[in-house]
Amino acid sequence: MLYETPRQKRVLIITSLIHFANDGVSMVPLSIFPLLLTLFGLAAPELGVVAGMWSVTSVIGSPVVGHLSDRLKRNDTLLAVGLVMMAIGVVGTGWSVTTGTIRCYLPLDLYPALLLFAAIGGLGSSVCHPIGGTLLGQLYPPSKIGFVLGLNGGMGSLGRALYPSLVVILISALSLPYGVIALGLLGLLPVTLVGGLSTGRVPRKTPSGSESYSILEGVRHPRNDTNNPQKKSSSGRSVKVSVLVLTTIAVLRGTFGQGVVSFLSLFIVEVQHYSFSFGVGLLLMIAIILGAPGQIVFGRFSDLHRRMSLAVNTAGQSLTFVLYLVTLSNPIMALISLALFGFFTYSSYPVFISAVADVVPSDSLSLSNSIVWGIGVLGGNTIGPVIVGLLVGNNLSLLPTIFLVLAVLSGLSTGLVAFLPRRSKDLTAGPEN
Repeated sequence: MLYETPRQKRVLIITSLIHFANDGVSMVPLSIFPLLLTLFGLAAPELGVVAGMWSVTSVIGSPVVGHLSDRLKRNDTLLAVGLVMMAIGVVGTGWSVTTGTIRCYLPLDLYPALLLFAAIGGLGSSVCHPIGGTLLGQLYPPSKIGFVLGLNGGMGSLGRALYPSLVVILISALSLPYGVIALGLLGLLPVTLVGGLSTGRVPRKTPSGSESYSILEGVRHPRNDTNNPQKKSSSGRSVKVSVLVLTTIAVLRGTFGQGVVSFLSLFIVEVQHYSFSFGVGLLLMIAIILGAPGQIVFGRFSDLHRRMSLAVNTAGQSLTFVLYLVTLSNPIMALISLALFGFFTYSSYPVFISAVADVVPSDSLSLSNSIVWGIGVLGGNTIGPVIVGLLVGNNLSLLPTIFLVLAVLSGLSTGLVAFLPRRSKDLTAGPEN
């Protein structure tokens, strides 16, 4: 069975709904980039910095969140604070582009205001992934964790896919500022669910079943004095290498993926010449929607072959986007390629988090997830939009070339998977008792 206890079921459902809102809300500012460009005159480098600001505060906040989670065990409170901050970020983005009396209460020009609220929203978004991964990693055995994380992450991808269309619908119905504000307020609904999460520490067997270690120190702490010091040192080095490799791959993937997605709405409107009302909502949804089943597929794949799943996922992301660029003249093939790009891009969450769960005990799990996902993926998410924005300048025709270079660099990181240790036989065991 997927879950064997009421608590497993409850935590999986709640964290999945929170993941849906978290990832969906984060797409709202990116979805209005074409309007910020055409209606408010912001340039591509400025938009890149706005997208990067959302990510940079996530990078800064993620290790802090992980540390607080490991020490305070107040995951419900942290998740609630994160959701509220994301809502403030999106509501503030809408407030920034309002006119009339309500705008007078915001004593900042448009661009500084967008940066401020991107920073607030990004800090809030640093909470969901490490804590959600920790809660599930503590409750589920290694033989199931990938699939469970896939289901959880699939809800995030579903939110990410649906929200751009909701942006278009609500902007059409309520006008630009109030449609965005409404989506920010809707992001508060999951706050009512966090009370259903247990905040107590759940012991989880480490792969060896007999020892624990600190990810910061990079050494294992034996529970008895009979452990071999040489073996302990070797295990510590293996942990450091694994975390470094996973973080490096995550940075390159994040740089490519977020660099593309942040400017995909501009690419669709300015380069492919689709209208905002049709093109952005539909094509962004196509680019993301297959991430939902993709997370489930790769979650199960990672339970069977952890290293291979990471390699296939990373290489597939680059190859499918290159295919998209070379088939733009064929609308059907381009749409298929774009959908497959989303399938690989937004299915990495269970692969990375389950790989961390293989080697890290519960008392360091949040911090470790924060390093790989927070510093790695979100760090790349910070760099990507800034790089693309600076390189493209005012010449949007350069976007395909820049996207291609980032795709190649990300694809080359597949080779780093060879430096990850092979999975221990202990990790293929059934559920822990």
